[in-house]
Amino acid sequence: MQMLKFFTVSFALLSLVFSGCGSKSLEPQIVAEMQKEDEEQEMDLEHVQKIEEEERKQEEKAAEFLVQEAALKAAETEAASETAAQVKLLAQTEASESDAGSAKTTQFETLEITEDLTQESSTQVVNPDSSSDDSQIVAQQESMAVSSTEPELSAEYSTSSAQEKVKVAVIVAPEQDDKPTMFIPISRLALVSALKLVSCKNIPVKMEDIHQRLLNTKDINIADRSLRDVNNDRLMPVVHFDFDQITIKPDYLKLLRQQSSCVMKALKARGDMILQIEGHADERGSDEYNLALGHRRANATANSIMAYLPNSALARIISYGEEFPLDNSSGKSDWDKNRRVEFTLLLKP
Repeated sequence: MQMLKFFTVSFALLSLVFSGCGSKSLEPQIVAEMQKEDEEQEMDLEHVQKIEEEERKQEEKAAEFLVQEAALKAAETEAASETAAQVKLLAQTEASESDAGSAKTTQFETLEITEDLTQESSTQVVNPDSSSDDSQIVAQQESMAVSSTEPELSAEYSTSSAQEKVKVAVIVAPEQDDKPTMFIPISRLALVSALKLVSCKNIPVKMEDIHQRLLNTKDINIADRSLRDVNNDRLMPVVHFDFDQITIKPDYLKLLRQQSSCVMKALKARGDMILQIEGHADERGSDEYNLALGHRRANATANSIMAYLPNSALARIISYGEEFPLDNSSGKSDWDKNRRVEFTLLLKP
């Protein structure tokens, strides 16, 4: 019995010893695993902070370009207002000059009538008492003075009138040659698109502005349509469509033919940009259907200007579906705006 107790106690002591040794041997492994987990957490945290910092920098850069774009748009609006004010002032000046010319004509006619009356009265007064030769001589001299005065007034008035006509012709002529062939559509949305367009001679300048902005924004990796340059709508018109339709209306066909020739020639001459044709749809319908509908609209628009494309590599087609509406409201007029095709110049890949 004592031997059994001895073996039991010995076995218990040996178990305690072995368990203690095992625990001591596991401590370094546990510590190493904990350190590894801490290092991984620190690396993950640094990676997240780095990504957040890059996103913050991109957002700041994007916000800076948006502010510059808003300032450019405000400057263009101010320039347009000044131009309108100058045109209004010119019209007022021409009206005042016209009124002044009418006043001169009236004054001259009044003077001529007064002098005629004076001549008749002097003749009537002198002739009854024409007993002396001196009175006749005085009457003849007065009539000669009146007749000699009239040609001088007439010459002066004709000269001033000719000068006024020449001045008006010099001012009006440049305005008539500004946009002699610009087509003015009837529909409201087409008219809004047409009023934004520039003439052929200004297309290279606008294209260079777009190119410089693309060079400055090419590193911004934010999927935001607000970064799209508004100058694109000044080169090619925004084409709007009826509900669930891909047919291009006659007004837009004329605008496309008017601008495509000049834009494609300038694009080919540069060789560093391409034209992206982007199809859009309103919010009604599934995402898949609207993507397909936007692609069909962009393809129909590309076919309408195919005759002006010297190289198919200068253009590409894309559909955004309902992703980027012009107006986020839900109504008929808003849906009319969002069913569209837009043209965007991009850097050549």
